[in-house]
Amino acid sequence: MLRSSLAWTCFAAFTLTACNGAPPSSEAGNEGVSTTPITTETGNDGDGDAGDGDGDPGDGDGDGDPGDGDGDGSTTGIKFDLNPASDGGDGGGVLCSDDLKQILDENNTVLANCEPGTACFEGDCIEMCLAAGLSKGSIGCEYYVPTPPFYSNQAGNGTTFDGSCHAVMIANSWDTPAQLELSFLGQDYDYAAHARIPSGIGNNVVYDPIPPDGLPAGQVAILFLSHNTNAANGGNPLTCPVPPALVNQDAVVFGTGSLEAWEMISDTPVTVYDILPYGGASSYLPSASLLQPRTAWGQNYVIANPHDTSGYAWLLAVAREDNTTVSINVSTPVQAGTIMVPPVNTPTDYIINAGETLQWMNATQLAGTIVASDKPIGMYSGNTYLRVATMDVNGGGQDSSHQQLPHVQALASEYVGPGIPTRKSNMQPESVLYHMVGMVDGTELSYDPAPPAGAPAMLDLGQIVEFESSTLFTIRSQDDDHPFSFTQYMAGAINPHLGGCLGQCAGLGDEEWINLVAPAQYMRRYVFFVDPTYGVSSLAIVRTQGTNGFEDVELACYGVVDGWSSVGNEGLYEVAHLDLYRGGVGQCAQSQQEAWSVAPFGIIVWGVDHYASYGYPAGGNARTINDLVVPVG
Repeated sequence: MLRSSLAWTCFAAFTLTACNGAPPSSEAGNEGVSTTPITTETGNDGDGDAGDGDGDPGDGDGDGDPGDGDGDGSTTGIKFDLNPASDGGDGGGVLCSDDLKQILDENNTVLANCEPGTACFEGDCIEMCLAAGLSKGSIGCEYYVPTPPFYSNQAGNGTTFDGSCHAVMIANSWDTPAQLELSFLGQDYDYAAHARIPSGIGNNVVYDPIPPDGLPAGQVAILFLSHNTNAANGGNPLTCPVPPALVNQDAVVFGTGSLEAWEMISDTPVTVYDILPYGGASSYLPSASLLQPRTAWGQNYVIANPHDTSGYAWLLAVAREDNTTVSINVSTPVQAGTIMVPPVNTPTDYIINAGETLQWMNATQLAGTIVASDKPIGMYSGNTYLRVATMDVNGGGQDSSHQQLPHVQALASEYVGPGIPTRKSNMQPESVLYHMVGMVDGTELSYDPAPPAGAPAMLDLGQIVEFESSTLFTIRSQDDDHPFSFTQYMAGAINPHLGGCLGQCAGLGDEEWINLVAPAQYMRRYVFFVDPTYGVSSLAIVRTQGTNGFEDVELACYGVVDGWSSVGNEGLYEVAHLDLYRGGVGQCAQSQQEAWSVAPFGIIVWGVDHYASYGYPAGGNARTINDLVVPVG
């Protein structure tokens, strides 16, 4: 159960400063204001902590907690101890499969299968949720899910867009049923009463109840979190098709402020995505994100955020543990709200407890903002009404956008520009807009093939560059010490187009913004979800060349993927664009999807319909792959 009151303080330049107001709370909120400044230690040993070299504040276990040695992080919600009896050492040259179910040798030959209830970590089979947490991938047992800001609700002005259906999709890739716990603002909810297993496509979707023993292995459930009963876009309802856990009560922060996130605990490792609003093309304004378990969060972020548009830009932080100090140095002015407004280029500190949120909003953009914390936090970013134009599309109907962001040490120095499955009627590649944010001054960039028009040769800390390309390409910096953020957009609705909508189809797809997972964070197996209420579901798949060349990628519903295109001249990567179904018809016309290979690969999921689209990576690791720490000031 989450705590419902917010212990908070406001500091500017690490000096105690009066606050503008009290944060919202479901209780009296009389804990008061702390008068002792707590500063974020960035250290000088390269790991972001006080100086022991393990990445946490000082207990030596490397788990990111404040020092009790048990790695559990919070006094209020963590269910699984993150301090194994043995860390497995170096595993003696053995590895774990990406689904954590097998111990492998260096040639990926299976040495052993983990027993039921256990999973692999560093060559040993240990308790499965513990292994998932320590592995820091996109599969886990512990999640906080904040409700993103949405179109026209930035002021809390009671429009019909307030309270649109917020849902999470839960994929159980394990061999046993999953039971979940759900809570919000101190209230526990029976998740099974608000979750369903979808079957069918489009208007024929059927929502089946969760069996008594839990979400079955290999299945995907939609858990409906919240809505207002009058939510609508014109005459189109924005309510959930199943009664959600929270009805006619705000789950979102309006403007700059603070609230809480949903807490979701599973007894079995799962992969989780969210979408707002749920409901297919008739919602017109959707966006979705892969959600990282809180065991994969970090302590240092340089923010990627969509470009300036007619909507409101926002950032949102969630604490994993009690008494977490979050320090932010914003790149542009933030609008006033119910918490301290941080001055530009001035580190400002807040203290929050496990599951509590901080949100900052403005009418431009917040990319390049630096955030640091003394304990792990989750960071989210987006825009309430995004417009994206390219050489192919002069903007569309505009959509909301949101993504959970990787922490600095999970960012890479090499990415693939994978394009998107074309929507154009002539089948020619679309021009795709990409968004970059620098982490280090003097980041030198090279491209394969030649740089796209407008692509930078150099990038500095906090510098934001956008460019577009209709070709596949690789982008890399000079070394692992110069990581950068790399994301992509889908442009607005396109016409003429390939069709495939479930009803009217004046324009196919609409604006969206997604993270791109770096090849260094690819996995070998994904169990993932596609929203069955969209007429077209497609994939962009990237595979890497290994010692044996390119390995087959298989989809459970399709077989061996074909139609690969080489990226650039080096031949290190190949990309395939694949329709799962179009017009609700195809051999992969189902919500549950599974893909695997003996070599790492990446998947991006796209769903499009009449003036609507969503996208997200099917999964990916969030492991530490660099030692960079970006000071907050």
